[in-house]
Amino acid sequence: MASIRERPKADGSVAHAVLWRDSDTGKQTSYNLQSKDEAQRFKRLVEANGNSLNAVERILEKVSIGGPTVAENMTRHVEMLTRAGPDQIKRYGAAIKNHFGGRLGKLPVAGVEHEDIVLWVKYMQGKTYKDAPLSAKTIANHHGLLSASMETAVRLRLRGDNPCKGVQLPRDESIKEKMHFMTAAESLAIVQAHPPRYQPLMAFLRGTGARFGEATALLGRDFQLDVQQPTARIEKAWKRDANDRFYVGPPKTKKSRRTVSLSPSLVALVRPAVEAAGPEGLVFTTSYGGPIRHSTFYDFWEDALTSLGYGKSGERPRIHDMRHTHASLMLGAGMSPFELSRRLGHESIQTTVDRYSHLVPDAQFRAAEMAERALEA
Repeated sequence: MASIRERPKADGSVAHAVLWRDSDTGKQTSYNLQSKDEAQRFKRLVEANGNSLNAVERILEKVSIGGPTVAENMTRHVEMLTRAGPDQIKRYGAAIKNHFGGRLGKLPVAGVEHEDIVLWVKYMQGKTYKDAPLSAKTIANHHGLLSASMETAVRLRLRGDNPCKGVQLPRDESIKEKMHFMTAAESLAIVQAHPPRYQPLMAFLRGTGARFGEATALLGRDFQLDVQQPTARIEKAWKRDANDRFYVGPPKTKKSRRTVSLSPSLVALVRPAVEAAGPEGLVFTTSYGGPIRHSTFYDFWEDALTSLGYGKSGERPRIHDMRHTHASLMLGAGMSPFELSRRLGHESIQTTVDRYSHLVPDAQFRAAEMAERALEA
């Protein structure tokens, strides 16, 4: 810990010395400043940099470079984005405030070096959220935003290179997303355990694998029920703007815009709601006719699970697990990962393979058999 000591000068004024034991040399070190406020700021700087005079001097040297800081450059980068929606802009702003308000964020963007990015990664590894360390994925996501902003700095000629390149990020040793795959009978029982008003919505999630925000944004005109192959067109979803207000915007990714085929039994369940909605009305609504929000609908989901005997403790299926369950049922029925990827609206088939390949363990054997048949003379 550093301390501040007042030292009277011959002219009657008072100097303020910051004293600490330097972590690099092990020696007692002091640094004189003119005012108490300057001394307090310097003391905080010393302590924030592990009581290393070398580290402090490097920072002071960089600060003298001038120009926009890392945080300012990141804010400018976000302001220049043309494809990010209001909710994404809001998340970026929160990330800059929460993770780049310290040492790195205050450095001039022109003075940042590889070592500064490494120190920021280590700083992030020491942070916690809800009493748990930040995940490797979270750190990688914020590093991605930082790296993108550095690319903008290069394009704006604020610096010559991107110091984020080549920085090794933590490996993700955590368990992947816990997915609860339900059987056909189990998922059907959950659908039927909901109040009658919400059973068509739950059946739609189970029968299409749509995301909750996509399904609850569907209008009557999005359904084609009286054709040879009934379908639902998914091209929008509920979003939140910077003021936390809901609005209808584009779905998660470009390929999330898709047409999903509906089974005859699902058509029979959703038809009354579709016809009641009319072309421009929401198909799935609350008892008051308003849009269904995940936060309020969650109580109905929990009540349904409780009525079926799911305990309060331990792992319970989530609403999103209806999507995972649909994927497992489709693969079990013989749908290819490529077809499933299109049906779920994944941006890449690799996403589908990464999440669900374990559900088709014999896929490699089937592929080998197909290749053998195709190549037979």
